Formats: sequence, C-alpha cells, structure tokens
Amino acid sequence: MKRIYLTLMILVLAMTGMAYLYFSRLNRESTYNEISLYAATANSGLVFCVHNDRSIFEILKGQDLFEKLLGADKFSRLSLLKDLVISNSSVNNLITGRDVFISFSGGKNKDTDYLISTQLNDEKEKPLLSSALQSEGIKITQAGGMMKLTLNDSTVFYMAMEKNLVLLSNQQELIKSALTVNPLKGPHEFISYIKSNNKLSKNSVGNLFIDFNKVPALIRSILPGNLNGNLSIFNQQNSFAALNYNFSRERLFFSGNTRLNGTGNYLNLFAGTTPRKNSIDNLLPENTANFRLYAIPDYENWRKSLNSWFDLHEEGRKVKATIAGTDKTYHLNAEEIFPRYFKDQLITFQLKSAASLGAINLSNGDKVKQLLIDISEDYDQDIKLLKVPGLLYCYFGEPLKKFGKPYYTIIDNYMIFAGQPGTLQAFLQSYRKNDLLVNTADYINLYSQISDVAGITFYVNHKNSKDLVRSQIYTPYYRHYLSKNGLGKFSSLIYQLNGDKGAFQTNLLINTLAEEENPAVTDSLSIIR
Repeated sequence: MKRIYLTLMILVLAMTGMAYLYFSRLNRESTYNEISLYAATANSGLVFCVHNDRSIFEILKGQDLFEKLLGADKFSRLSLLKDLVISNSSVNNLITGRDVFISFSGGKNKDTDYLISTQLNDEKEKPLLSSALQSEGIKITQAGGMMKLTLNDSTVFYMAMEKNLVLLSNQQELIKSALTVNPLKGPHEFISYIKSNNKLSKNSVGNLFIDFNKVPALIRSILPGNLNGNLSIFNQQNSFAALNYNFSRERLFFSGNTRLNGTGNYLNLFAGTTPRKNSIDNLLPENTANFRLYAIPDYENWRKSLNSWFDLHEEGRKVKATIAGTDKTYHLNAEEIFPRYFKDQLITFQLKSAASLGAINLSNGDKVKQLLIDISEDYDQDIKLLKVPGLLYCYFGEPLKKFGKPYYTIIDNYMIFAGQPGTLQAFLQSYRKNDLLVNTADYINLYSQISDVAGITFYVNHKNSKDLVRSQIYTPYYRHYLSKNGLGKFSSLIYQLNGDKGAFQTNLLINTLAEEENPAVTDSLSIIR
C-alpha cells in the first residue's frame, strides 16, 4: 500500500512539474510573440495598429486624411520610413504577417513624438535587416547604444533590435524606455484589454487603442493646460477604448468599444441605459462650439444609480440636505418637479463665445414653470433666477455642477440655464430666429454618416471652436488647426457611447464637409438618419 501511495505521489509531482514547465514556457513564448505590443504601450496611451499586409497598406495609401490629421511634416517622415522599411520587399519579408504599432507620446519642446514597433519572424535575421536597409542607401551609425539611420534627405531615425523586437523612433528616449519594459512584471491592464479585443481587430484595416489615463500627458505637449468645458471629462477618464478603423475617403470613422475601469466615473451611470434618438440638440444655436448629450430613458431607475454615485463621492448626505432644506424653506415638494416632469435627455453646450449653457427636456414645461415660481426670482419676462444653489446638481449630477445658482428660461418644453442672463437672451434670439445648428450643412452631413441614436454623445464643431482653441493650444498647433492642409479640412467630430452590459459600444467620426462645387457623396459608411 505504501508503494502505491509513493508511486501516486511521484506521479502527482511529475505532472505538476510538467504542467509548470509547459505553462511557464507558454507564457514566455506568448510574451516573446507580443513584445512589440508591450513596447508600443510603454510610453503611450494612443496606439494605432496595422497588420502587415500589402493590400492593407494599398488601401491606406488612398486615405489622405491621415496626412492632414498628423501634419505634413510628421506624415512625410512616417511615409518615408514606410516606403523604405515596410514597402521594401527585402525588409518586409522579415516581418511578414506581423502587426506594426505606431504609438504617439508627448515630447519635449511642445512636440509630439512617435514610436514604431514590430517584430522579426526570426531573431537570427537581424543582420539581414541591417543589410537590407543599407542596400537602400540608408546610412547606419552607432549612437547611444542604438543605430542611427540617416536617409538620403538627411532625415534621421533611431532603431534598436532586441531578440526579435524592432523599434524605430524620432527620439532615442522612447526606444530606451520601451526596451526596459518587462512583460512578466505587471500590471499590464491596457495590454490585456487590447489582447481581449484582438479577434475583432484582425478583421479591420487598422485599429486605434486608447488608454485615457495617459492621454493628458499627450495633451500637455499640445496645450498649456488641460481640456476644459464639455471636453474636460477626457482629462481624467480611467478607461480604455479599442476602435476599428473603417475605410472611407471622405472621413475618418472608428467603431468598437470602451471600458470604464473606475466605479466612480459618472459615465458608469449610463452603462446599462438604453440609447435614445437625439432630439434635444434641436434647440442648439448655430454658433454652438461643442456639446455633450446624455439620454436617460428611465429616470426613476437611473436616479438610484445617481444616488449611489453621490454616496460613493461622499455627497449623498449633502444632496439630501439640499432637497430637504428646499422643501422646508419654500414649503414645496421638490421631488414633484424634476423627477416627475423630466423627460429623457440632458445636454450641456458651449458657444463660440465660450459661454456655457445646459438644458433638459420636459414632459410639461408649463407645469414646471408654475412649480418653480416659489424658488425663482424674475429677471425679465422670459428669464428667471433659480434661488436654490445646487438643486440641478442634486437631480442630474456632474454635468450640471457648474450651474450652481443659474438663470433659466423654459420654452417649448425645454428648460435652458446659464450663469448669466445675457447668455440666455442671446440664446432666445437665435432660437426664435431659427438660427440653429441642426439647420447647418455640416450638421446635416454629419448625421447622414452616423446614427443619431445614442446613450452619450460628445460633439465638437471645428469652425465654431476656432476662438476657443486659439487661447488653449500652442501657436504651431493652432496654425495646424486652421490650415486646409491640416485640421482645417475637418468640419466636426462626434464621439458616441452606447451602454452594452456594463461597457460601451463606441463610434468616433471625424467628418469633412465637401466644398460646394464638390457636394458630399454618400459612401458605404453612410447611415441614413
């Protein structure tokens, strides 16, 4: 019997040892095959991936909008590198079938740097790569422990190879940092997220991966501070996005998913809500620079999530005290106003003048006017002052926090509020004259390309944002923003999030508006509104 036990023990130990060796080897092989992904994400939260397939590069060659997005100088350098490396048959054979990652990072001197990472199919072929590059007339010298590539036009790149990893960059520091990454030491949450979306990405021409935690570092190379106004939410958003590039000659369109990592994010309140057809944007003035729109189809259930969000941020008691204090001071039941007559949409928007407004739609605007009489002061016939500080925040949360004690007007079942009465007077003038964003050619064109059914929508109008951008970004980037050979080609940007079992289906569209003599042609990307 003892011999049987001893034999079983030996077998168990042997199997355990074999399993350990197998899985540890599998882990090493896995990291070996994915080391370029680890390098790409070492310094960057904005990574574009293209599968090394000649047909894909031919498709991308017909897309001139990337040149305008990146700028002529950076695009020409990247194109030159692609022509000499990716399109070089001798070089390309060494990385056939591999993913090519281009990651962007905030650099010194208000510049944006980039790193290209890929892998050889066999690390023994490293000498062949150097020989193939030199055969194209590229001068290779040693510089700081890596190779310095000098092209015929004196353009300089840096390259390093370790095992089968190949790194190319305009800056030595990015390569050095990428080489220090240890795939066996974590955490590597962003990489795990990218790998979990790998199956979907392989069916796409290209993929954009975003770690919003690292985006602020990139933003600081473009503007002195952070994004503000309705786009400030992207400054500190603990989330990841994996987006597939959908080819179109007229616009840049990405679709995929976004995952929120932090429970305290306000956007989490919409992860389980049903998308709604946008309608509150019908009130926006023609000079709207940007907006963020939230659909709340079931306010009663959504309010429970909002209260939990308040508790998480240790504001639950303060909110309850504000509502109870309002009831006691003015002898009314605040719960019979917004919870009862709010319809289904909330929006905050900023005008080209930098003025900020917000609005909610109502099921009965006239009734709400009556119920708000006791907690309001008249400014004029149309505009009132809401006397209770923070009341809107108590019922809708983060987007309306800035409207602590706002002026408001109610018209056509919309309640619109702002910090100054003059802002509302200008709004009413535009609204009554029908000078509205929904009537502009760009907005009509935009929604001929993408669905207007969404849970959360972020929108930026290029023309109306010029003056806002001027005061926020460094001069070289502002010139690029205005240039017809730069961002001036783009008319608007829209970013949609639709709740999907705790995550978000995501659409990102950067639109262009054709010149009048070349009217827009609807292509395969179009979705009829």
